[in-house]
Parts: sequence; C-alpha cells; structure tokens
Amino acid sequence: MALSHSRAFRQCGASFLIGVILSYYFSLQVICFFAFLIFIYFLVRKKEFTVLILVLLSLFLGGYRYFIIFRELKNTAIIEEAQIEIKAPIIAEPILKENYQRIVIPKIVIYTDRYPRYHYGDIINIKGKVKPFSDFRSYSSIIVSGRMSYPSIKLFSPAKFSLRKTALLIRNKITSSLQRIIPEPKSSLLISLMFGAKNNLTSILEEQIRRCGLSHVIVASGLHLSIIVKTLSGFLDILCMSNSVNFIISFLFILSFAFMAGLTPSIIRAAIMASLLILSRFSFRLYNSFNALLLAAVIMIWLNPLILFWDLGFQLSFLATAGIIFLYPIWKESKFWQQDWFNQKGQIIRETALSTFSALTFVIPWVIFKMQIFSLVSPVTNLLILPLVPLIMMGGVMVAISSLLFYPLGLFLGALLNLILAYFLKVIFLFSSLPWSQIYIPSILHWLIIPYYIFLFFYIRKRT
Repeated sequence: MALSHSRAFRQCGASFLIGVILSYYFSLQVICFFAFLIFIYFLVRKKEFTVLILVLLSLFLGGYRYFIIFRELKNTAIIEEAQIEIKAPIIAEPILKENYQRIVIPKIVIYTDRYPRYHYGDIINIKGKVKPFSDFRSYSSIIVSGRMSYPSIKLFSPAKFSLRKTALLIRNKITSSLQRIIPEPKSSLLISLMFGAKNNLTSILEEQIRRCGLSHVIVASGLHLSIIVKTLSGFLDILCMSNSVNFIISFLFILSFAFMAGLTPSIIRAAIMASLLILSRFSFRLYNSFNALLLAAVIMIWLNPLILFWDLGFQLSFLATAGIIFLYPIWKESKFWQQDWFNQKGQIIRETALSTFSALTFVIPWVIFKMQIFSLVSPVTNLLILPLVPLIMMGGVMVAISSLLFYPLGLFLGALLNLILAYFLKVIFLFSSLPWSQIYIPSILHWLIIPYYIFLFFYIRKRT
C-alpha cells in the first residue's frame, strides 16, 4: 500500500512539473491534448481511476499556476525606459561588492554606491531612470524585469521586526566575531562556506573559485545544512534529549539557518528535505529522498513557477541533489568501491568521490548549456576540498562560540582553522592559475544536452 501511494505521489508530482513546463512553451490547448494522451495511457495500462484523476488534476494545476503567475508578472513588468520615483521595500539582503551595492526591490534590481548601507526590510525612496531587461532575470531568487544604476536613494523607514531580520542580525554577530579572529580573505571564505554569503568575497576570488569548479561549495545548500543538522542531532542524542525535544530543536534550527542563509532556492530545498528527514525520524517512518526532493520542488514551484526557468541556483541545486540520489547508490555497489579498504580507512574518500561525481554528472551539462564554460580541474579540486568542508564549518561554529565565551580559546581554535583555510586558498590559487583550467564550449554543441540526459535516464532506469 505504501509503495502504491509513493508511486501515485511521484506520478502526481511529475505531472504538476510537466504542466508548468508545457505552459512555458505552449498554450492551454496543447496541455489539454497532452492530458488526453495521459488519459489514453492510463486506460491502456489499466491504471486506477483515482490516480488518473489526481494526475490530470496535477497537470492542470501546474499549467494554471504558471499562467496566473506569469500573467501577473508580465502585466506589471518594466517594458520601457522611464524616469520614475517610487517608494518600495528591499525584499532581499543587499549584496556588497568592492565598488557597488546591489539592492533588489519588487520588479527592479538597483546598483548604487557602497555607502550608506541598506538592509533587508528597509523601505526606501528611489528616484532615477529604470531600464527594462530584454527578458526576466533572477537576482537573489527574485524575478525582476528592470534595472536602475546609481539613482537617488533616501531611507524612508528602517526595517521593522521580523524573523528574517532577527536571523540576519544573529548571522552578522557571528560574522563579526569570526572576522576579529580570522584574517582576510580567509574570513570571507569561511563565512561563505558557513552561510553562503558571498558579500565579502572579492570579484577576483569569486572568479578563481568559479574557474576551479567550486562555486557550489560557497553557496548555502543541502551539503551545509545536512552537515550542521547531523552534528546538532548527534549532540542532542549525547545529551539524552527525548525524540520530541530533538525534533523541535532541530526544526527550529533548520528554520533559523534558512533565514540566516538568505532563503536561497538551494537552502529552501535543503530545509524542506531536512525537515522531512527529522519528521520521519520523529514519526518512525521511512524517509524517501526522491519523494522529499519532488515534494520540495512542487512546493517551491507552486509558490513561484518562474524559478524553474529563470533561477540557475534552483536548477543546479535540484540537479546536484538528484544526481546524488540516483547515481550514488548505483556506483557505490560496484566492485571497485566495495573493496575492504574503502569500507574501512578509505570510507571518507569513497563518500566524497561518489557524492562529487554523482552531482557533477547531472550538473556539468546544464552548466555548459547555460554558461558555455567547463572547469577541467573541478573533479580534482572537489576531491581535494570537499572532505575538509565539514571540518571547516564545525570549526567555524566552535570559533564563533568560543570567542564569545572565552576569547583566548577562540584565538587558539582560530589559529588552527586558519591553517586549513590557507590550504583551501592555496588549492584555489594553484588550479585557477592554470591556463587550461576552464574552457569555452561553443553553443553549436548545446543540442547534445538532450541525448545526454535521455541516455542518463535509461542508464539509471536499467540499473535500478
């Protein structure tokens, strides 16, 4: 019974996503035709009538949801250059770079001077020229249609109390304590590893990280959240906390971390999946990672169907997770990885290598398709770096806490952590300096992405 329910959920979730995708390319008439084909398929395969109704309903819900949101966005989009004066809230944490500050308000991304600093939730008065984009773009997971460069900005009202603002203040407190102990650029790298906050990273260092194929490491994601949640849950078990207390504390921590990490698509996806994981532990039910991933996708796309097409962070996060879910267990069962040495001393090498290559197998073709570049050194750099990420993150937490409680202890732990971060930077500098570290892929080869993913689909289906 549970297996049939799981299969029905997957069919409904997949139908919802198909409905959204079809709505992006076709009209409602095409969706109706596709629904007719599904109806015929169910009749031929003699599927349950209830499942058929749910699948068709999911398909229409996906299409309807996309049309509603897209129509609303299109009707309010910036369509022509104009001089405007508006009052609007800042709806994403401002990004601070070497020579500018990026602010996102509804429909518009703004580039302005580094100072004065603005914060999430501030209501500002903006006066200047807005220019439309040729197509919608995503900034900090917000879909915008226009841009303003160095307009006149005045603070109308500072941000009021909110859970997200409180979480960001806590994060800033932790960040300040780390910056007092860990020198630059190591402190900025550490903060990026812990929270995915790239504000303090220089453009040069960001480019070097990108050339090494390590951008996913400095984006708050499931990797970061799973490491921290497992550590927290293990610590609570050591303290002999009850199952219900462990669940409540872990859930509140997931929620707080999601706010501190800026509610990016990858962290929202990870938060939903992590919440389902601890819920399964609390209710003593089996946890199905694919169902959790599908549910996270449905929830996020229902809230905003447009991120499926215009948010690269959302796309890469789900592809990487899907790669680990599907390919990791297949490759782990091979004779090579089942050798005694990998089951004992080399377990961390096996876990790192399999997780890395499983994710990259799904992600790399899409990165090439979207960005036309490929990092040749990414397999090596990921193997050299990823095993240290849990150690760096836990070390960052210990340094932050100890520096607040007993500063000399924070200095001592910070000195040890500084050595690991120095190694991290050395790997980045070394491999990014190689002239062949990153290559350009001509767009004429982009069509290969279709047979690639089709082959991947049948390979997984055959091996499972």
